[in-house]
Amino acid sequence: MTTPTDGLALPSTERPEPVTPRKRRRGWSLRAHLIAVVIVTIALVVLSGVLVISKDYRRARDEGARNANFQAKLAAADLSTSILDLREIIVRRGPLLGQATGGNLAAIPPGGCPFNLAFDSYHNFTSGLLDVVLADGSVVCSSDKAQVQPGTHPYANASWLTPVIQRGSATILGPIRDPITNKWSLYIGAPVPAPNAPATASPPAALAVVLDLAPVAPALQRSIGSDRYTGTALEYLVTTAKRDRVVSRSIQPDRSAAKPLDASQVARADSSKGAQIKDLDGTQRLYVGQTVSQLNWHVYAGISKKAVYQPARAALHDYITSGLIIVIGVALVALAGIFTVARR
Repeated sequence: MTTPTDGLALPSTERPEPVTPRKRRRGWSLRAHLIAVVIVTIALVVLSGVLVISKDYRRARDEGARNANFQAKLAAADLSTSILDLREIIVRRGPLLGQATGGNLAAIPPGGCPFNLAFDSYHNFTSGLLDVVLADGSVVCSSDKAQVQPGTHPYANASWLTPVIQRGSATILGPIRDPITNKWSLYIGAPVPAPNAPATASPPAALAVVLDLAPVAPALQRSIGSDRYTGTALEYLVTTAKRDRVVSRSIQPDRSAAKPLDASQVARADSSKGAQIKDLDGTQRLYVGQTVSQLNWHVYAGISKKAVYQPARAALHDYITSGLIIVIGVALVALAGIFTVARR
């Protein structure tokens, strides 16, 4: 239309230019967006769960190793102290026995000891014998009279007896299979000198405490107790210096004594982080070890793998529950949006 000078609008004969319609962009529908939100939510929940749970499992293992290490330290210190104390007791009692017999121990008739020998349990050493052994290896007095067998020399040239007789020095040696009891034993021997004899004279006999080693680990378990973190009973494993044989074990102690071990596997548990190793029964355990200073034995505290990861598994169950709640909630919101769009 045109506007003349008099102000009246008249229709125009010119054709308007055609309007080109805009192209509609093809994008995701609302339904696709909602489904994508659900998928992304599931992926984020799973990813965050993997990160959190893996951290929980690492934390549980580290905590288990710290507690096993603490228990092993207590056990090793207890054994070291007990052995030293027993050595001092035996060393002090040797001269007293020499004075009681006048040094003529060989003249004592079988079963006619002028003194009473009695074995008393000491700390974790709950079973054993107290013997007076002559230089030829015969037992003349014992806390168990059945050990006195005239005419026999069960300890002749014994590795624990020889240094006592030849050098007059106390010895600690074991584990050794006792020839009389056939038990896996630790020997602590000290000289029984003759009264007024020169210091260089060989003692006529030795006083020895023969300690049964099978009950040692169960006694450690009773005295030190359970893992302070999980409350689970630990396995205490005492090995030889080479780690190739069991000295004592808190589980099935009588059947486990002197059993061979894979030294290379056991040695992995000597670090503070420990190592997961199968025990003699096939149970996977986290072991951490410490050294018994007096004998270079090794004490390992082992907690089962199931007990180690119990806190992490509990956290995993809680996380799965909360994750499912989040995913289900988001999925319900998405479904409600999809149905709303479908009704329009």
